[in-house]
Amino acid sequence: MIKKRQIFTNAGTSIVQVILSGIILFVLYRFLLMTIGVEQLGIWSIVLATTTVTHISNLGLSGSVVKFVAKYIARAEFENVSHVIQTAALSLGGGMGVILLIIYPLLQTLLEYIVPDSGLPDALSILPYALVSFWIAAIASIFQAGLDGCQRIDLRNILLIGGHLLYFGLALLWVPSYGILGLAYAQVFQAGSVLIASWLLLRWALKVLPLVPCHWHRHLFFEMLSYGINFQLISIIRMLVDPLTKAMLSKFGGLAMVGYYEMSYRMLIQFRAIIVNANQVLVPVIAGLQEKTPEHIERIYKDSYRLLMYLILPFQAGLVVAIPFISKLWIGHYEQTFIIFAISIVIGFTINILSNPAYFANLGTGRLLWNTIDHIVVGVLNGFLGVIMGVYYGGMGVVVASVLATIVGSSVVVIAYHFENDISLKEIFPKEMILLALSCVVGMLFSLLVSHYFYDKISFYILGPVSLLLFVFIVFPFNWFHPMRTQIMKWLYSAREKR
Repeated sequence: MIKKRQIFTNAGTSIVQVILSGIILFVLYRFLLMTIGVEQLGIWSIVLATTTVTHISNLGLSGSVVKFVAKYIARAEFENVSHVIQTAALSLGGGMGVILLIIYPLLQTLLEYIVPDSGLPDALSILPYALVSFWIAAIASIFQAGLDGCQRIDLRNILLIGGHLLYFGLALLWVPSYGILGLAYAQVFQAGSVLIASWLLLRWALKVLPLVPCHWHRHLFFEMLSYGINFQLISIIRMLVDPLTKAMLSKFGGLAMVGYYEMSYRMLIQFRAIIVNANQVLVPVIAGLQEKTPEHIERIYKDSYRLLMYLILPFQAGLVVAIPFISKLWIGHYEQTFIIFAISIVIGFTINILSNPAYFANLGTGRLLWNTIDHIVVGVLNGFLGVIMGVYYGGMGVVVASVLATIVGSSVVVIAYHFENDISLKEIFPKEMILLALSCVVGMLFSLLVSHYFYDKISFYILGPVSLLLFVFIVFPFNWFHPMRTQIMKWLYSAREKR
């Protein structure tokens, strides 16, 4: 039986976690700019970026834990649940620990090449702390994945919020005294605290776990490894796509375009995370259904897809309307490059977000082929089209190529899922969504035209709210009378009745 109230709780806390974490990190970075300065912050960012190469040693085990914990809980095989978590933690902790020791001198050499001489001593001094905190956080991710598999994502979200608050507080305390080393101390302390808290919460949720992980099972390790290898391939491609896009953008558009792309991308990835993290709660739900009642998966998929489309169409269109005013608030003026990049990325992210139900359903059922193909398509098209369009259209061409690659890759997942599960392709865009989609397009275009025409004629502080209100005025009736709103109210009422 699907616990609707728990699903809503998981989704709600995921949204709160993303929003609060974003606010905390925004304030933290502002504090760091004022205390240690942009160059020291740059050194910290470079060191963290170099340590991410060790993510290859993860073997996709954290993703596997979600799937297999949910699977064995559904079968009531709690001893296997315990063994899955312990095996993953011991494998990742031991394997990554050895790799970090081996790669440490290589990373020192790499930093000598990419960090200016003036900043090299600081970079080398914080490298060990960065590696230790990365290792601790990787082990903690296994325990957090265990919470996800138990469908206690709400506990994981509370844990992450607490971790961000602790990091922020320690940075405020130690950075003024120790500089960039204080930031390193804070990260190690935070990682260790989150690791202990993750294990304690997981043991509270799963009473079968021992005091410390001590059992390793060869069969379960290779079962998780065969599932997680696709995660690993996906992670590697993800690590390559973003640096490649920025390298091409720098080559064909210049450093200023890279800066505006970075700002627009980071802003929109945070908004995207609000939706994605809420939708991700379906992975353990579907993994459990796969073991007990797989015939219910199609209904869950269709409900989540239509709900997502109902929410995402006005959300993304409204975001486009707000972008010119975000430019004014954040950059200080109407920056055309930033605005064009941001609107382009919103379009790509809209299609990408709509592919999430199929993507996460594949994660839950263990059919990762099309998810992997999605990322391969994105990686290949991003590089191929980026070079061609960069040569002919400059930096704008590179960004458009990246968006096109995202759209094609995301579409592959959805279309393949519908074919494999014999779901009509008409369901990709249900009839009841047509009027809502048209209202969003009309409202978005009308609001943008108004803001563009009156930009120099009306105060920014008046024009911004007026444009957003015009958009809401056009879209609201179609959103209010949409059948999905009634369905949402029924779900909420049903969840409340089962308290």
